[in-house]
Amino acid sequence: MNSRVASETTPTQAHALATFAIELSDAQIPSAVRNKARLHFLDALGVALASSTFEFAPAVLTAARELGEGTRAHALGSGEALPAASAALVNGTLAHGLDFDDTHIAAIYHASAPALAAALAAGEACAASGADVLTAFIVALEMGCRLAGVAPGEFHARSLHPTAMCGVFAATATSARLNGATSAELTHALGLAGSQSGGLLELSDGWLKRLHPGWAAHAGLVADALGRAGFKGPAAVFEGANGFYKAHLGGQPDPKLNPTLALGEEWHALGIAIKPYPCCHFLHGFVDCALALRDKFDLDEIARIELPIASALERMVGAPRDQKVRPAEIYQALFSVQWAVAVALVKGRVDLAAYYDEPLDDPRLLYLASITHCVDDPVSDFPKHFPGEVRITLKDGRVLTHREATSLGTPERPLPQAELEAKFIANASRALGAAQAARVLTTVLRIDELSHLGELMALCARKE
Repeated sequence: MNSRVASETTPTQAHALATFAIELSDAQIPSAVRNKARLHFLDALGVALASSTFEFAPAVLTAARELGEGTRAHALGSGEALPAASAALVNGTLAHGLDFDDTHIAAIYHASAPALAAALAAGEACAASGADVLTAFIVALEMGCRLAGVAPGEFHARSLHPTAMCGVFAATATSARLNGATSAELTHALGLAGSQSGGLLELSDGWLKRLHPGWAAHAGLVADALGRAGFKGPAAVFEGANGFYKAHLGGQPDPKLNPTLALGEEWHALGIAIKPYPCCHFLHGFVDCALALRDKFDLDEIARIELPIASALERMVGAPRDQKVRPAEIYQALFSVQWAVAVALVKGRVDLAAYYDEPLDDPRLLYLASITHCVDDPVSDFPKHFPGEVRITLKDGRVLTHREATSLGTPERPLPQAELEAKFIANASRALGAAQAARVLTTVLRIDELSHLGELMALCARKE
């Protein structure tokens, strides 16, 4: 016999976050937050649709079918009906599949991928309105950013991916809100989500990183279902003696970064950055600089290129040097600062075509990458920002330099909405064609008016 969980009274971080997630009203959400969330929802949806045309999409869809039959939610692109948790697994994987989804800069966290996957799946399954789905999406953005931001850069330093580690809690909150959970039930669900939180950064040539938001969303829906069913979880999942912080960070984080501080007053979601380029966000500032310098010389005039970079970043996107200057497969290229700068200088664009449709071993790219060197950047403020600088020494001795304190698409340098919409159309058109992609765009921009997600999800399925 199912029983409702008794009211939670323990003043833990999980309880505070759960209360925020369940009790937040639309009137408490600033218009700037809601408007930004709508655009990030659109952006992540476009990336997921583009991903549905790549080789990893059938693999995750086939695996999801084996988990069981269901019709309560749908996979993006294919339109296949699935159980809600399985749809979340597929759609979260697609949303991060091309490394083109957004990033909270300070937290180094891909916020929208797990949030979108959970909101779509849970929202479809419970026939929620578009406005309710967007609010639940906002809850997930805020919770995930806050949790990933408790120790900036530290998850990566421990070979953990904060999108996977913290996305599960964000997805749990989204599902719980849409399914009408109490704050006590969500507190238990967050406790259960803690043991489903994981994400190694041992990527090699595998597809693991793509899976992280999908698994986080899937696990979040499972944790929510358990919490609502009365299955108890540890309320001190975060700060407990054997909790999340101790296990994954080695101890308690700085109290000034407590994720419950100023909930509903300060909005961490406003710090999320849109990606204009489909590669690791750490590379974007360098791409901006390369594009800014490109028209000031001929490529055959270049003698040497230097990239001042923080040592922590250089280890992730500049080394090992032999792999970065001559990437053998896509994921090596996505995380190579030398190769990204070469692409920007040679092609004047850094887009999906450069990574996926055109050869990685273009001799022009390999040559420029080979004369590109990472050097120490003593003034970098990483991880607060992801700065970029390119110094190009020409054969006549001239040195041309350009530096950006932060990349295009960040809150300090926002991507104009017209460019964000163009990015969506380009991505979604890969799966749907331009006309259908345009209909999806207009539907998302009026998501608050939808009585349910049926119209949107139908538009997000390819017409055979």
